[in-house]
Formats: sequence, C-alpha cells, structure tokens
Amino acid sequence: MNNRKIGVMASINLDSVLTHDLFSKILDQFKSYCEQNGFILTFINSASQFLAKHSVVDQVKEQDLKGLLLITGNYDSPELIDVFGAGFPLVTIDCTRDGAVSIVSDNESGIRTLTEYIINEKKHRRLAYISGDADSVVAQARLKNFISTCESLGCPISREYICESRFRDIRLVARRTEELLNMEVPPTCIFFPDDFSAIGGINVIHNRGLDVPKDISYCGYDGVNLVGLFDPQICTIMQDTEAMGTAAAKEMIRMIDNNDTGHGEEIVIPTRIQYGHTVSQLH
Repeated sequence: MNNRKIGVMASINLDSVLTHDLFSKILDQFKSYCEQNGFILTFINSASQFLAKHSVVDQVKEQDLKGLLLITGNYDSPELIDVFGAGFPLVTIDCTRDGAVSIVSDNESGIRTLTEYIINEKKHRRLAYISGDADSVVAQARLKNFISTCESLGCPISREYICESRFRDIRLVARRTEELLNMEVPPTCIFFPDDFSAIGGINVIHNRGLDVPKDISYCGYDGVNLVGLFDPQICTIMQDTEAMGTAAAKEMIRMIDNNDTGHGEEIVIPTRIQYGHTVSQLH
C-alpha cells in the first residue's frame, strides 16, 4: 500500500476547480472512490512560473505519482505538451487525447435532446444561442450540434442569434442577453452556456420586468447545485458528475493495477434533461 499516490492537476485557463460547481463534484467523487481503494490524492503545482522550471511530467516523476487526473480548460496549453504519451496512467475530463483515457459527458446528445424538446414539443422557432469559450472543445461540440439539430428539424438559425461568450461569465452573458433582447425581432428562447452564467441573463430579464416564460423563454446546461434555487425552475441538461468521477477513478486504478496507459479511449457518460418551467408552449 506504500506510495499509492495519484496526482491531480486542475487549472490552466480554468477557474479553481475547488470552487467550480461541476468539476468540484467530479473531483470529490474521484477522491472518494480512490481513497476507498487505498489511494491518496495530491495536487501538483500548476502555477505558470513554477511550471517553467518544473514541468508536469517532472513533478509526476519527482513525487513518484502512480497516475494523473488532468482537468483544465485548455488541453492544448504549451505546459501540457509533454504530458500525453509520457508513459504513465493519465485521465482527462471532457477532452479526448492519445495517451490518456477521457471521461466525457455526452454533450452531443445533451444539446440535441434540449434543442429537439424546445423545437418539437414547445414549438419555438426563433432560438438564440450564447456559446461558451471559443477555444473550448465542449463549447464547439455543443454549438455544432445545436446548429445541425436545428437544421435537421427545418429550423435554420440566423447567425445574428448566435453570440460568443464564456462559460461561467455572468457579466458577459448579461451583455449578450441585452443585445439579443434589443433586436428588432428578438428570439423567443435563449440558450445560455451554463447554469451559472445564466444568472447574468436571468437578471437582465428580471430587470426588464419580463415574465418568464410568457414573455421570454430560456434554458441552461450542467444541472449544478444552484439550479434548485431558480424560480421558476430552469430547463437544463443535467450532467452526471457522480458517474463521471467514479468512471475516472475506476479507469485510473485499472491502468495502475495493470501497469497500462491510456490509448485515446473515450468513456461517454449519459446526460438527462430537466424540463423545468422556463420554456413556454407556443402554438
């Protein structure tokens, strides 16, 4: 049982994982499962000034870590170039790379289910989409599948209804919501990038005295803890953070026990829709 240490690197262009609604829950479940199986977790230093002299791979070797869980907003960061293919068990979240096993939430199915529900069942045709970070693989996948789903359902989206923003950026989402509502022909439903940043858009809607969902509809993504505080309850996609954390831990331990490394495997975790009460029924 000696030296059964697993490293965690969580940052680089991402808010602190410990205060991030989604990733903190994944990490907590990962930690719980690993500890139950005799492993301990240790964070490695992700500060850029430290990484300049002590690379991620160097830190893994120096601390004799058996594997590494990597959670970041930018897997293409120069600091991570030598991580993939370094020859130790590596697990990533929401990003598939050779040399690692990736635990991926089913973003394609999630956004497709949400879009089909709003178009087919709720009969909305003027949909606006506020996207997450432009360089995010997750944001790109969701936007691509949103557009393709709309087109397949005979509901092409005007480019002026698609806005670029950032995940968890309340102020920027508020600004984008203002721009959408100020249009001569505003959308009937707004897709927010995530439930946290949706707060910005919701505040704009409330400050205008608009009734939800009578005057404007909206939906989110993630299903974080604060969703239960929204009134009315937000329509959103719930990501299974418990299943993601458990899968990450199981794959990590499997690789350690078998003296194996990842080879670009992708484990997709299903999502589910929470219908809520923020999308009106149109006729």
